[in-house]
Amino acid sequence: MSKMPPNSAVLPEGADIRQLRRQAKELLASAMANDRAALDDLQSVHSSRGQDLALWQAQLVVARTYGFVSWPNMRRAVAELSGPVAEPIPAGPIFRAKYLDDTAVFTPRRFLDDASAVGWEPGPLPDAIVYVFAGHFAAMLENDPRFERNYALAPANSIMFTTVDSLVSVGVSCLSPGVGAMVGQIEHQVELGGASNFVILGTAGAIASDLAIGQVVLATSAVRDDGVSQHYLPPDTYVDADVELTLSLGRSLKHSDVRTVEGVTWTLPTPYRSTADEVAHFASEGVGIVETEIASLFAVAEALGVKAAAVSVVARSLVDDKAPVVPKQALPAELLNGVLGALGVTERADTSGTTR
Repeated sequence: MSKMPPNSAVLPEGADIRQLRRQAKELLASAMANDRAALDDLQSVHSSRGQDLALWQAQLVVARTYGFVSWPNMRRAVAELSGPVAEPIPAGPIFRAKYLDDTAVFTPRRFLDDASAVGWEPGPLPDAIVYVFAGHFAAMLENDPRFERNYALAPANSIMFTTVDSLVSVGVSCLSPGVGAMVGQIEHQVELGGASNFVILGTAGAIASDLAIGQVVLATSAVRDDGVSQHYLPPDTYVDADVELTLSLGRSLKHSDVRTVEGVTWTLPTPYRSTADEVAHFASEGVGIVETEIASLFAVAEALGVKAAAVSVVARSLVDDKAPVVPKQALPAELLNGVLGALGVTERADTSGTTR
């Protein structure tokens, strides 16, 4: 691919984000087939070797080809220039251009000011927050000397823990499935100047037939069928994880003896409305899992200028009632320690029982 100077952003005539995404996928496929020119292009943005090649690199190459510093910048430019199209497009809010104006009637600052007026104080703010949705994590953290309960920052009626005596302050929010409390807490942390790294550690259903129960998936991007991302970003089918944070998660989980695979997820706002036609369509597009939170996290983080990543354990298969189970499933403690390690929290000294 020929490169253009970063300060001369010029979109191709009739630019369509889906066509540009296909262009990136084709470039990645060529590189994985050892095409020398394609390999050089991808390695110009990250010094990778075959097995480490990823879609984000190809997307960055495509964006830079047209003079943009990043894929999100190019996507926004395409959205602002695109007119009506005949094909179905990703759903957006009723006021389609609302992402261009961040002036809301009720803001995080107003909420925080109202809370402060009645005596609330946030206390020390964390550097990063992990979101978990399974009850056993709260039970583990109650008995983990690295953590203490944080009542001041816990969203609504959830449970939150933060590290004690750690060089890096990390919070873990134990939530019910869904995104409202999570999104609100991210907005509050950004407004307060707190956490800038956010990670989901959750579960998902498999829609790819080659995924086994218990496999751990690092989400590289998410299908935006969630109902939240549309209010933060211009229309598009996908939103991407932060690359550096995702790579760090992969390394840390490997150190905790957790084997991972990278994959694309599909985010729905409800667990009971994934139809057979949708599953077949997204599986054919290379999507591997379905869940209810990740696209919202990625979109809010991108819009607010912070980092986000996600880890999902396959809990069931939507396409195979007899799906295989991985021989050695990662323990909850191994998963949590892998995520915390990526954020700078050291493991517990003892390695017995359910925590480390």
